Amino acid sequence: MPTALDQLLQSVTTARDGDQQHAVLAQLAEQLRNAAEILEWARDNAHWRQLPAPTWEWLRTATDAARDLADSLDEVGPAFASPCAPAAAPAPPAPAAHRAPTPRR
Repeated sequence: MPTALDQLLQSVTTARDGDQQHAVLAQLAEQLRNAAEILEWARDNAHWRQLPAPTWEWLRTATDAARDLADSLDEVGPAFASPCAPAAAPAPPAPAAHRAPTPRR
């Protein structure tokens, strides 16, 4: 799976099955985490500490949003994967307990 976002975008058009779609979403989640790390670096960098408070807060909010999006993609991504082989058929119910015949009158 490509890591560059532009190449990942191109992969979307060729992702034919659920597993490929799931892989694209997993890679996107990873890239969002990388973006969050970059935003956090920018926010914590000594030079950037001179930023106005609204800008610093925006960077914090953007970092949190990128992480939230990545976590959400992790949650919904498996829904795109190809379904697994069907589970084995359930076992038949156990036979009813044997009852003694009712005596005739």
